[in-house]
Amino acid sequence: MNYLIGIDLGTSSVKAILMDREGNILSQAQKSYQIDVPEIGYAEQSPELWWSSTKNVLKKILEQNIDPSRIGGIGFSGQMHGLVMVGKRGESVRPAIIWSDQRSKSQVERINRLIQEEKAAGKMLNSVSTGFAVASLLWVKENEPESYGKTDKVLLPKDYIRFRLTGKLAVEATDASSTLAFNVAERKWAECLIDTLDLKKELFPPCFEPFDIAGEVTERAARETGLPEGIPVVFGGGDQFMHAVGNGLVYPGMVSSNIGTGGQIAAMTDQPLYDSKLRTNTFCHVKPNTWNIQGSSLNSGLSLEWLKTNILKEKDFGTMEAMAAGVPPGSDGLIFLPYLTGERTPHLNPNAKGIFFGLAFGHRSEHLVRAVMEGVAFSLKDSLEIMESLGIKADKVMASGGGAKSRLWLQIQADVYNKPIYTTKTREEASLGAAITAGVGIGLYPSVEEACEKVIHTHAEIIEPIKKNSSLYAERYEVFKELYRRNKDLFLL
Repeated sequence: MNYLIGIDLGTSSVKAILMDREGNILSQAQKSYQIDVPEIGYAEQSPELWWSSTKNVLKKILEQNIDPSRIGGIGFSGQMHGLVMVGKRGESVRPAIIWSDQRSKSQVERINRLIQEEKAAGKMLNSVSTGFAVASLLWVKENEPESYGKTDKVLLPKDYIRFRLTGKLAVEATDASSTLAFNVAERKWAECLIDTLDLKKELFPPCFEPFDIAGEVTERAARETGLPEGIPVVFGGGDQFMHAVGNGLVYPGMVSSNIGTGGQIAAMTDQPLYDSKLRTNTFCHVKPNTWNIQGSSLNSGLSLEWLKTNILKEKDFGTMEAMAAGVPPGSDGLIFLPYLTGERTPHLNPNAKGIFFGLAFGHRSEHLVRAVMEGVAFSLKDSLEIMESLGIKADKVMASGGGAKSRLWLQIQADVYNKPIYTTKTREEASLGAAITAGVGIGLYPSVEEACEKVIHTHAEIIEPIKKNSSLYAERYEVFKELYRRNKDLFLL
């Protein structure tokens, strides 16, 4: 029983891999879905759609001449922050409100004011943003009292899928810490904040650790997925932490640059470090007494997807990359602010807007593409600068997500950060991290560190920064930051 399954419930798709104990991926599958936008600024998804998509990918990975009896464990990765509300029988009460939702602006202001008034920043280590579960839950309570009254428990997105596999309602510390109803320093629910917000404490389920076994595949789930009944299911973690595990970032001193739908700069620490201005987030990492500090961009891959689908009407990202490759660094003076759905780090501003600045008659569609790629890297550099100001070393940056699949975007990151960029040979880091977590949880690996040494391999090629490009980008980055400062008040109009 040395096969492991890692399931990554993302924002745009669910992915699953099946691997052996050496990390060889024997089978993988993916099922895409959309974000529902019932009103401008809202972002929702159906938990039932997540489950049906997960069943689809599990059936597909078992079609590849795999002996299911050799599957020893299943682990999870999932999009963070989202609010899933379930009733007494575990039924979904309403569509999940996910991380990119902007409806809870007034609730966010109130919660952050409370954190300051209660001098709780040293325990919370964060401020609240729109899309975080505690703010979304408060919005539901105040605007949909009927839905709030029907709710028995609140979960994170991946926890709902794990519930459908095991029948057990629970959460784990990494994702729970991203709800901001959590005492991150002490790895437990923040009961004082929950009480102050007049939320029902019984809504928050038991909280475990990522390597704990959550339950086993039930008879019903076995019928629906094709999995054998009784496979141990391990809690897993939020996608940022599973990305970290999948990249081998389980030691202090390494930094990851993830470009997915959103983007993150993240580092593991053995101290609960946090930015005093609360521009970054510090969440529980996969082991007790470890934390993950990260800066988040809401609109990384999302910006390129928006340009591809809504503006240029291109069919694939490969075409887009080829277009951008013909444009010199700096996009001939064109700069893009990637704030299509507001921004978190460093601005914490849900009203921020996207901007193309410097448009001239000679600019073409390929300039737009490169400017978007560069703008995303600039927005992540904002987070990297905060990390370094806290004393976090960033000598080695590991790239992951969709941005790691683009040779051009890797070079742009290296040049903008002025640091060497490393990549792993795995392209599904979150799913791999989930599978590794399952292996540690069932005892197949003695520790997560030894598992990563065994399973994860980096590419020999290191993407080094090009000096003249880094000098140019340093100048353009200052313009990028000034553009936000000068337009901040106009975003409110």
